[in-house]
Amino acid sequence: MRAPDRLDLERASLGERGIRRAAVERFASASPICHVRRLGLVEYEDGVEAQRLLAAARKADLIPDQLLLLEHPHVVTIGRRTRHLSAALSDHFRVPLDVLAHLDVEVQETDRGGALTYHGPGQLVIYPILKLTGRRRDVHRYLRDLEEVIIRTLGDFGISAGRFPGQTGVWVGEEKIASIGVHLSQWVTTHGVALNVNTDLRFFDLIVPCGLNDVRMTSMERVLGSPVPLDRVQERVIVHFQEVFERHALECPIEAESVQVLLRTPEGRYLLLKRVEHEGGFWQPVTGLIEPGESPTQAAIREVREETGLDLTHEIPESKSLRVTDGEAAKSSPLLALPYVHAFAFSEPRDPLPRFIREYTFLAMVPALACIRLNPAEHEAFRFEEATTALALVPWKGNRRALLLSERLCHADISPRDPLLAKTRGL
Repeated sequence: MRAPDRLDLERASLGERGIRRAAVERFASASPICHVRRLGLVEYEDGVEAQRLLAAARKADLIPDQLLLLEHPHVVTIGRRTRHLSAALSDHFRVPLDVLAHLDVEVQETDRGGALTYHGPGQLVIYPILKLTGRRRDVHRYLRDLEEVIIRTLGDFGISAGRFPGQTGVWVGEEKIASIGVHLSQWVTTHGVALNVNTDLRFFDLIVPCGLNDVRMTSMERVLGSPVPLDRVQERVIVHFQEVFERHALECPIEAESVQVLLRTPEGRYLLLKRVEHEGGFWQPVTGLIEPGESPTQAAIREVREETGLDLTHEIPESKSLRVTDGEAAKSSPLLALPYVHAFAFSEPRDPLPRFIREYTFLAMVPALACIRLNPAEHEAFRFEEATTALALVPWKGNRRALLLSERLCHADISPRDPLLAKTRGL
């Protein structure tokens, strides 16, 4: 999770905050409401942090129940069943860990139940943050209810699915299509379901999924023979979640949108700005919120001008243009929108209600001797660093992902159309 510009965030979210507080007030006296958020791509560690913030707010009755629908980049997560068995942990991987690293598959420990599983593009991840009360305070019932939501959803697409004796999850015949792992604290739930929609199933061959040596994974795409629109699956999940859990779903938009802009010299150094101490004192690229009426590109150009004094609307000499190989042709531009858009949650001590931000990523070339003029209200220092040093300095996963993607694009290692899957084609 990355901290946005605080003053801009307050201005952008003031109206949304009032709407959300009104919804909470209605929730207190009406039938159970569940806020639904379709987040798109979310880094795994940002997803964990979002759940932590939402669960804390739910325990305090500051918000109603929540349902997060999202995708993760490639990651293998280790559940409670296996993470304590360090001596036998390697038995749950079918390839050395350095192979996973080469394929950009992260490995993360988690507090959910279960063993190892894989998350990645094309898989719908469902995180309910629910306060279980009354007759619903039954973990086994909760697991069966999650399974029922998926079984009904698959039925809408003509897929006959069910349960497998003695196992948690959803199966199509003898193949597993959805994995479930949950965590409960004070009867508030986190983690949830991973449904393989258009998932590249080869990644499951890298691990022993769910701790079952003989399990075979499948997906909706494999069963039906063609890709399935993820938004259609999300819609049916929402419908059946309401039915099974007896909630009224209220879809909530993303509260704000932001940009991050990587400024790179022809020598491969990136500009980093240091936040003023009372704003965190951390290093980051150019970042800022998109103002009302702005496009992401317009916001990127404005933020670069405000935070560095550089004007990207001026023509950049051809020798200093960004050149990226994309299949048949080379594209030259002073500002390139990178194919990395992700969401994360953010909250402040003075306002414990989490807000979600969707961030767009841009890359621009700047001269090595560019004159940088900082805004002293926001930043106190700057430096140009090579990618390896920059990766070690920035604290947020979204910044690091953007830096890695930029390096691959600039070295023509991948196409900008397929950043998250490009290194898996030879799997």
